[in-house]
Amino acid sequence: MFSGKKGISLALGSGGAKGLAHIGALKALEECGLRFCAVAGTSIGSIVGALYAKGYSPTDIAELLRRFDLKGMALSVLAAGTVAPVRDALDSMLDENVFSELRLPFAAIATDADSGEEVVLRSGKVADAVLASSAMPPFFKGIRLDDRLLCDGAFTNAVPGDVARALGGDFVIGISLSPAENYACTRFLARNGKEIECRQRGIKSCDFMLEPDLSQFSATDITSAAVMYDIGYECAHSRAGELLDALRAHHIKI
Repeated sequence: MFSGKKGISLALGSGGAKGLAHIGALKALEECGLRFCAVAGTSIGSIVGALYAKGYSPTDIAELLRRFDLKGMALSVLAAGTVAPVRDALDSMLDENVFSELRLPFAAIATDADSGEEVVLRSGKVADAVLASSAMPPFFKGIRLDDRLLCDGAFTNAVPGDVARALGGDFVIGISLSPAENYACTRFLARNGKEIECRQRGIKSCDFMLEPDLSQFSATDITSAAVMYDIGYECAHSRAGELLDALRAHHIKI
């Protein structure tokens, strides 16, 4: 186990149903003895991150998301015209917690639908924050919080390594569900029709990046959850030695 004073924080990236790979990677990292001092997440990464920050194990999270049925829930939102079913499900999993009640410092990343600015959510109800962070059109039209209409954080910070570091980590491990280079520069279409160029800082702030190869899957491919979990696990497991060397190089005691 890592017992030095320096902390390791985690940045979990966006990717819809491909987020099952996050859970497999978390399982492998825990088997290496890693424990995290803080978590930041975007979109599905915010959901997994919130559950982990609450204290659920990777095995618990896999079972919760299996029952959550991401694709089915999105389709029900489209049919009903309300995000209430998703909010209720998230609230249930998170015991209606606010951020201060989580076991680990946590942040969810969203995008302001009007300005295209990154919004870091760290207060209020956790379920509302992760719902805003995950509000990807056309399934969700945006979530209003504190007089701002928010949508998926992937547009502005897909793998929030900078936010994870700001939460207290001396070493940041990022997990990107698509090639990290794809997020160097993204474009966001604001509600007024203006296209905004977003140069993302989070990727470069990660000290170590895991990129499970999920190129054969889509963000809605919930039927392949078990396979994606295994891919995430193998990615982290196969690079464990390299990661431990990097931690030693940063003087983080093992």
